Amino acid sequence: MADRVDRTAVAAGVDRSGRDLIGTAMEAAKKPRLAVIHDDHDPDYLHPGRTVVVLLDDVGLADPLALAAACVLDTRRGDLEPPDREVTERVSADVTAFRSAVPRPGSDTLLEDLLASEPDVILVALAERLDQVRHAHMWGDLAEARAAHQEASDVYLKMAERTHTLLAARYTHWCRAFSEGYLSNAPEP
Repeated sequence: MADRVDRTAVAAGVDRSGRDLIGTAMEAAKKPRLAVIHDDHDPDYLHPGRTVVVLLDDVGLADPLALAAACVLDTRRGDLEPPDREVTERVSADVTAFRSAVPRPGSDTLLEDLLASEPDVILVALAERLDQVRHAHMWGDLAEARAAHQEASDVYLKMAERTHTLLAARYTHWCRAFSEGYLSNAPEP
């Protein structure tokens, strides 16, 4: 995945120093994953790279700082998110600060927090969460998956509709696919 991220960044015009920053962030994101995930095709293992590719390919975001922050962001599994201290030491304090600015799911003020965020922070939040919810059907916890998709429908989709047409279309697709194909056929807990 790191090679694909680098090739995609080259195609998007990210310079060498920017690609080095992203690569360092990818390595920092990989460290906690190697400790708990033994399948390099697991969605949680691939999450940092897929988020960056969505930002580069679908969104057109080529800012290395935002992309590096996206690498070390995991809004679902805190155990896979490298600690601030490690991100600051291994990557940069600016990446840590950017990641800290991304509103997290589960907040009662999530929509308001997203609306008050800088444009690149919003795009990172939307792309990262999209990659999470599109794999929710694989989560072992149906209640967690339902809650994530409800929040995606209620908050992230609305924000995407205000922010980026392609992200809005992708949220619409995944929210519909989950509710029609998975929630309607799943037994109640």
